[in-house]
Amino acid sequence: MTASADRHSLPTKATFFVCFQAVPTTLNTQYSAVGGAYAACWVVAANPEAAYTKARFFVAKSEWEVVGVETPPTEVVETSFEGREIGLIQFRTAQTKGIAIVYTCWSKDGLTEAGPMAFDEPGLFDLNAYVGSKKKLSRTGRCFHPESGDQCGEFISAHSIQRNGQLSVIAHEGHVYTLSMNVGDLKKNDGSASLVKCGIGVSSTFFGFCDKHDNELFAPIDKAFLVPTSQQVLLYAYRSVCRELFVKENALALIEGRIEALPETSALRRTFDAMHSGTSFSLEALRIHKSALDTLIDDLAHVDIEYVLFTCRQPQFVAFSGLFYPEFNFLGRTLQDLMDPECRLDLLTFCSVPTHNGWGFLFAWHKSSAPTCREFMRSLATVSHEDPRAGADAMFRMVLSNCENTAFSPVWWEQASSQQKAAVLECFNRGVDMFTPTDPAYLTYGAEDVSQWVFDGVYASHD
Repeated sequence: MTASADRHSLPTKATFFVCFQAVPTTLNTQYSAVGGAYAACWVVAANPEAAYTKARFFVAKSEWEVVGVETPPTEVVETSFEGREIGLIQFRTAQTKGIAIVYTCWSKDGLTEAGPMAFDEPGLFDLNAYVGSKKKLSRTGRCFHPESGDQCGEFISAHSIQRNGQLSVIAHEGHVYTLSMNVGDLKKNDGSASLVKCGIGVSSTFFGFCDKHDNELFAPIDKAFLVPTSQQVLLYAYRSVCRELFVKENALALIEGRIEALPETSALRRTFDAMHSGTSFSLEALRIHKSALDTLIDDLAHVDIEYVLFTCRQPQFVAFSGLFYPEFNFLGRTLQDLMDPECRLDLLTFCSVPTHNGWGFLFAWHKSSAPTCREFMRSLATVSHEDPRAGADAMFRMVLSNCENTAFSPVWWEQASSQQKAAVLECFNRGVDMFTPTDPAYLTYGAEDVSQWVFDGVYASHD
């Protein structure tokens, strides 16, 4: 695997100033001497809500518990700090690091004050242990086949995006560009997305099947072009679901390990408890959907799978396989409430597929998810009817915003303009930015005219 990275900065975000009143936890290095502090934060973020969430997270990360808000998120510029050296220095620090924090503290007896100053974090997070756990989980195989058991042989590193017919088509000298999920890259880029070059032998792989079941189950799609038949559509959807199940199970295990390593008094416990709750809810919903697809595979009945296929004769430059629970449609209207624990989440899978005359963009779902998925597709039809190019742009930004399992042709990526690369990464960041809430209109803007896709056919399993 090639370690070289191709990174491009995003369009400049706004800078916000927010100030909290906070008290140290027992794990804070200043706990014995400090009674409380004002935490002044300079934050680069997309909006005030994201700035508040990001600032509060980093204050908690240093083991301060927020007890009040002195100054709500307020947009600032460099000239806002003319004549104030400390503020100017912190503003400039935030431009390179994404955030800067200083504390003005008072003693436990309330008689003395010190600051502003920066404090070291307690060092509760062991990066090496985290990376080691992540690698171990990613290499821990299991078989998601509905008939898996003692008969399963060796667990293999299976491609979720086909190596032959997909990755090999867009590769140059056996390599593609993929989204880096490396902790080091995320840290260097302040949590922002970057693409790295890697070999197609390791791109999009996961240890989710044994050799026997992977070869037998997916032969109708790995050894043939998409026709499409209902069986082929089911298998593409099933592979996307199994790969996501593998990723989600590993993510939950990492969160649980992080919680176990944190002392009860840590200010970060609340954050990780919330992450655990959300990931568990999403994982349980995913297992329900996999169970429904298991039934179709066991019964050799494929009538309960629905799909829409867009075909394209242009050379393929990107390959992808993913899924999500559509919260908003292509017009920015709400489809389902992902925060409602009582809601049965409807699931949509999507992937690129090889066809006889080029490639295709396949949307697929179990009929139990039809209420949301059909409405989602109707909104795409509305956008495409008004302007076919706008519809293609919407599909491209949907992939970027919802699918980290994406690979780009090195020839296409390296010839793209800096503006095109920035637009692609900006859309990717919608999926990796944990501090910014989803904009209901996120599918209506971004990466315009980048893909230049032209679809020549549309095929659907339903009216």
